[in-house]
Amino acid sequence: MSQNTLARTLLVVASGLALALAYPKFDLSLFAWAAFVPLFYAIEGEPLGRVARYAYLQGLACYAGSMYWIVIPLTDFAGVRMEFAILPMLLLSAVMATNTMGAIWSGEFIARRLRIPMVVTMPLAWTAFEWLRSFFPIGFPWNLVGYTAYRNLEVIQLSEFTGVYGVSALIMFFNAVIFTVVFRRGTRRLQVTSLGALTALMIVVFAFGTLRQRQLATAPVEGAMKVAMVQGNIAQSIKWDPAHLASSFRVYQEETVAAARRGAQLVVWPEAAAAFLFQPGDQYTAEMADYSSYRAALLALARETGEPILFGAPAMGAENGQVGFYNRAYLVSGDGQIGGWYDKIQLVPFGEYVPARKLLGMFVNRVVEGFGDLIAGTRQTVFDVHGAKLGVLICYESVFPDLTRRAVKAGANVLVNITNDAWYGESSAPYQALAMAALRSAENKVPMIRDAQTGISAIILPTGEITAATPLFKRGTQIEEVSWRSTSTLYTMVGDLFSEICFALTAIGLVIGWRWPHRQKPLEAVVEQILSANSASR
Repeated sequence: MSQNTLARTLLVVASGLALALAYPKFDLSLFAWAAFVPLFYAIEGEPLGRVARYAYLQGLACYAGSMYWIVIPLTDFAGVRMEFAILPMLLLSAVMATNTMGAIWSGEFIARRLRIPMVVTMPLAWTAFEWLRSFFPIGFPWNLVGYTAYRNLEVIQLSEFTGVYGVSALIMFFNAVIFTVVFRRGTRRLQVTSLGALTALMIVVFAFGTLRQRQLATAPVEGAMKVAMVQGNIAQSIKWDPAHLASSFRVYQEETVAAARRGAQLVVWPEAAAAFLFQPGDQYTAEMADYSSYRAALLALARETGEPILFGAPAMGAENGQVGFYNRAYLVSGDGQIGGWYDKIQLVPFGEYVPARKLLGMFVNRVVEGFGDLIAGTRQTVFDVHGAKLGVLICYESVFPDLTRRAVKAGANVLVNITNDAWYGESSAPYQALAMAALRSAENKVPMIRDAQTGISAIILPTGEITAATPLFKRGTQIEEVSWRSTSTLYTMVGDLFSEICFALTAIGLVIGWRWPHRQKPLEAVVEQILSANSASR
């Protein structure tokens, strides 16, 4: 390896690691605004094949550095030795790095072939490929660049127009402009124009974000209620052990009764807090008689407190003639009646099902112990509680912008995210999940009740501000007042239109760049010609 290649490789790895440090729980968020500059410097003037390799390496370093926590459930709960547990983490990082490679290569390809400045092509291509991550190759849009700004409330108000993708595009635009200006790339006019555009854009974003927060703080409240978030803190190692079911259930019973005495109008339990099959109808086989008694006890608990309970529990069902299980959220009313349920739509790959099981099933087993591959739900459910319309997100469904948006568009004015992050210890994973959930509130301007089995439980305001956050691995119940307003956002109405436009423009640029590269007049030359013509006409 030549010294030049080694230097570029080190720059690329540094770029990836700097971006990894921008995510929680390291939270060095400012790194994201310059993390791509070393990568841009490394790929400059390199053949497109090397551009792809460098971009891939940057993505690999970023995702391995920010998702190291994947090894924890494999070693602690699946019994995989550390040296083998690292391999799936690297494999997932390698898969996700293909999106980084695709985005950076596409942006550079279009810039070179069509002579369009990278300050234009890179934000568009990056946004396009982030949007693709929700679908391909496994539907895992974890740690989009925009999430690094979750604490910057002024910036993330932009998401109500564009979703989190607009925040990612802004950060990538910032990186591209900094590279162009600091290293004096392109013409002087390009440097001045791009810096001016960035400055104006940042002023607009911060001004709007500040005004929007003030507006939401003073907007009339449509309704409010006291919500109890029960954090049971049941060790994952005993959660599904029948010998511990009685003591685990007793924890939630006692916390619920205490919460009702303190004035809670809704008690929320986390994902699968009821660690037994809870069927809508009291229909159990003789072997499942214990489940029937726990079901009856839970309904009796709601009648005793007189307040509704929203809780997670597995349920048995059938699909295509095959018996299976749902990851389900139930609402039981204060008179002990089942008010409805929601089945998790977006299942965790390799955790709740194996993608392409016919191909991968012989090589990969699921990590999560329990009931085998789960059945995905097919419809949104909105629960009516004390005037609030509750849209439920189970576990990592909160990282899918469009899924959350559809719940709000269906009428939800309060989001409830029930989850179990006990798999990941005190690693970055619970903090990253919380940060991503915060953007869902900011995008749709609705509050969120986030109840986690071992933490972090919190209330997220419509601005995306995280409040009342609980510590990890502490049992207890947090009671907070949640209010909602009659607010609508462009993102709720039109969804991922911004990112879809970015995808379309990127695809068009790739086709034109491949098919007609020499017929395109350099954009800078066109601008210069127009300006010269205007000057001459004066």
